[in-house]
Amino acid sequence: MDEKGFTMVELLIVLAVLFILSGISIPTYTVIRSRARETATELEMLSLAKSLELYNSDNQAYPVTDNYPDALIIGNYIKSVPSKDAWDSAYRYTCRNGASYVLESFGLNKRDGGNDDIVFYNGSLIESGAYQN
Repeated sequence: MDEKGFTMVELLIVLAVLFILSGISIPTYTVIRSRARETATELEMLSLAKSLELYNSDNQAYPVTDNYPDALIIGNYIKSVPSKDAWDSAYRYTCRNGASYVLESFGLNKRDGGNDDIVFYNGSLIESGAYQN
């Protein structure tokens, strides 16, 4: 008999290989996607920090919380100020007296604290998220 086709054992082997490959690739994809979001957020925040430093250089103070982000746009320090990070959470900007500011993204878990926050303080990155770039 000259039958063509696959045996049940061959099909099971192919399915097992596919399951193993997907078991390896899906977690890797998730990590890569999280790293990309973190990097995008850090770069966006770096741009905001540079704009804040330019504002400070010209005005000898950072914009207080109530004037942010309008002060940066009106002063032409940046064309548009992003309001949300790559995880679709709002950035938090805090400046009470004009002498110092904190710009935060709560990262993947979207909560303050943990090891995934990204924080700029007076132009310096002081917390870099869950992944070391």
